[in-house]
Amino acid sequence: MRTLANGVGDLKKVLSNVKTRGNWGEIQLGNLLEQMLTAQQYDKNVATIPGSSERVEFAIRLPGRDEGQDVVWLPIDAKFPQEDYARLIEAHDAGNVEAIETIGKQLEMQIKKCAQDICGKYLQAPYTTDFGIMFLPIEGFIC
Repeated sequence: MRTLANGVGDLKKVLSNVKTRGNWGEIQLGNLLEQMLTAQQYDKNVATIPGSSERVEFAIRLPGRDEGQDVVWLPIDAKFPQEDYARLIEAHDAGNVEAIETIGKQLEMQIKKCAQDICGKYLQAPYTTDFGIMFLPIEGFIC
């Protein structure tokens, strides 16, 4: 039991670092894409908008809309709002209805902010689809 508790503690330490959490989400997303698609169907670290320095973690390659256009990208970005989610779980476990509502709204606002970030950085028709995908690598998370 001690070994298991130490392992959980080590995992909590790793996931408390924002950069490490981001890498964890990217790895999970990459593994899912690798299992579901061929290497020709997606790419990593893609500048979806020509001339932009912004690079999305993954993008699915779709056929171009016009004959002169080779590819249209569907951007996928991993986000990991762990702090807000953990606070929501704690409030739920405590049965604090008021906190659940307040923290739930905060989590919703954080997710919307992440979605706007994806939209602003990675979406621009005709180079991309009109929408992107936000991957939330949190088990049990329902939106």
